[in-house]
Amino acid sequence: MSIQKGSTFDCPECDVTAPSASVPYDALGYAVCPVCSHATVPTGDDA
Repeated sequence: MSIQKGSTFDCPECDVTAPSASVPYDALGYAVCPVCSHATVPTGDDA
């Protein structure tokens, strides 16, 4: 029997960890922290 850990959202601003299924998304599809409302955005470090 295997146990699968669910995916989580880790906020870089307030350090909260929440299940990804409970995290809202903004109009552009970026995750928004349910505690501090920080929206995650791409960093542009793809170089």
